[in-house]
Amino acid sequence: DDLVVMDRYSYLDVSVVHGVWDEWGLDDVFEHNGRKDIEVAAIARILTVNRCLDPMAKSRTPEWFRGTALPWIMDAHPDSVNPSRIFRELEVIEGHKESICGHLYGRLCLENPEAMRSVFYDLSSATFSGTRCVLMKWGRCKEGYGHHVVLALVVNRDGLPFYWEVLPGGTADSKTITWLLERFRERFDISRMTLVFDRGMVSEDNLLLLEQAGVKYISAMDKSQLEKISGLDFQQFSAMDPDHMDEQFPLFTKLNDAAYYREVLGNADRRYILCFNPHLFRDQRQARRQAITDFQAFVDMMNQELLAAKHSRQYQSTYDKFKRRLVKAKLSGFAEVKLHPVQILKKATDGEERTVETFQGVMEINEEALKTARRLDGFWLLVTNHTEQDDGAYNLSPRDAITPYRDKVVIESAFRDIKSFIEVAPMYVWTAEHVRAHFTICVLSYLINRTLTLRLHSHPGRLTMDVVSHEKLYQTLSKCRIDHIRVKNAGIETCNLTYQTDGQKELLGRVGLTMTRHSEVLHKARAALNA
Repeated sequence: DDLVVMDRYSYLDVSVVHGVWDEWGLDDVFEHNGRKDIEVAAIARILTVNRCLDPMAKSRTPEWFRGTALPWIMDAHPDSVNPSRIFRELEVIEGHKESICGHLYGRLCLENPEAMRSVFYDLSSATFSGTRCVLMKWGRCKEGYGHHVVLALVVNRDGLPFYWEVLPGGTADSKTITWLLERFRERFDISRMTLVFDRGMVSEDNLLLLEQAGVKYISAMDKSQLEKISGLDFQQFSAMDPDHMDEQFPLFTKLNDAAYYREVLGNADRRYILCFNPHLFRDQRQARRQAITDFQAFVDMMNQELLAAKHSRQYQSTYDKFKRRLVKAKLSGFAEVKLHPVQILKKATDGEERTVETFQGVMEINEEALKTARRLDGFWLLVTNHTEQDDGAYNLSPRDAITPYRDKVVIESAFRDIKSFIEVAPMYVWTAEHVRAHFTICVLSYLINRTLTLRLHSHPGRLTMDVVSHEKLYQTLSKCRIDHIRVKNAGIETCNLTYQTDGQKELLGRVGLTMTRHSEVLHKARAALNA
C-alpha cells in the first residue's frame, strides 16, 4: 500500500520507432552545427515518432515529448522542445527534403536493388482545416469537395517511399508525368527502373514523353479504348458464365485464378496485353445487380411519397428526381424511368374533396443495352514499352508485365496508412514550407511504419503470431513504460521499467531491435528525478 506510481512515461513503443530512425541513418541527412541546444535532426525525429504513435497538432508535441522517455533516450532536455522551436525548424526540415530523398534512394538501391526495378507512382489529396495556405485550392478531391493539396508519392516494390512532393490542390493526375520525369532525371538513375502508374495518368502525350526519354513504364488504358485497341468483339462476353472460364477463353492464356491474358496488336515502341480478371468480373456484375436493386428500392420509396402528396406534382421536376438518381447510380445506359399519371382524391379538414395529380414511376430495363454494358466486365488493357525481343519472344514476359501493375496496391496502402493511422489531415499549418514539411514528416513516419510491418511479416511469431501490423505492434509495446514510483512516508522516489512480457520480448526480436538500452535509459531517468 505504500508504493505509489506517480507518473508513467511511454518507453518501449517510443524506443522501437527511435531505433528504426537510427537504422535508416536519417540523422546523417541533417547538418550538425553544435551551436544549438537541440539539433534539427532531433526535432525531425521527435515529430516523426509522434506521428507514428500519437499524431497531434505540432503545438502540442512538446507536451507529448515530456510524457515519453525520449528526453532520456535522446539526451535532450525537455524544455529545449517548445512550439516556437518546432515551427522555426519546420522550414529547415523541408530544406533537407531532397537530401532525405537522395539518402533513401541510395539506401534502397544498395540494400534491395531488386525491389527498385519497379517503382510505383500515384497521387492523393489531403484536406485543410483553414483557408490561408497558398498551395491549397478548393475543388473536388478524394474526400469530396474541399480545400486541399495533392501529395505525389513514389515507392518501391516493398512500398518503401523514396520521393514525394506536395502539389497545389486541383492538380490533374495526367499533368504530373512531365513534372515527375524532370525531377527523376535530375536525381535518380531512371534507366534501371520501370515506372508503374494508374490509368488516370495515361494520355498519348504522356506515353510518348516517357518513350522518348527512354523511361520504361507499365500502366493500363482507359476502358473506353479496349475495343478499339484490341480489335475484339466483346459482345460475345456479355453472357459469360463465371464458373466455366477456361472453356470460354480459348484465345487467352491462364496466368492464375485471378488473371487471363493475351497479347494484342502493338508496335515497335509499345505493346498491349489484354487481361481478364474473374474476380473483378464477378464484382462488377454483382455491383451492377446491386445498383439495380437499390434503384428499384428508391423508386418504391419515391412512389410512396408521391401517393402521399398533398399537392399536385409537376411532371418535369418529378422526372428529374428519378433521372438524377439514375445517372448517379450509373444505370442510365440501359435503364429508364417511365412516369404514369395518377389522380388521388384528398379530403380537406372541412370535408371538401379535391383531386391531387401525381405520378408513379416504373423502372424499365433495356435488355440489349444491358448486354452491351456487361460486355467489358472483368477486362482491362495493360500498356508498356517493354518491347525488346529475343528470338521472337519478349524479354519481359506477360507475367512479369502484369504482376507489377497488380502490385500497385502497395502505393494505395501507403496512402491509406498516411491518411488514416498517421492522420495527415486535418493540417494546422498554413505556410507553403510548413505544409511541405508536414508531409515530409508524415512520409518519414510511414517509412518507419512500413519497415516494421515488413519485418513482422518476414519473421512470424509464436506468442505474437496475430501481430502483423505496426498498429498492433505499437499497441502491445505501449504497455511497457517507465514508471515514476514513490514510497509513501519514506521519502524514497525512483524509476523502473514496467515488467516486459514474453510477447513483448518476442516482438522486439521479430523487428530486430532486441538491443534496447533499458539500464542506461533508466539510469538517466533516475538521475533526472533526483536533479
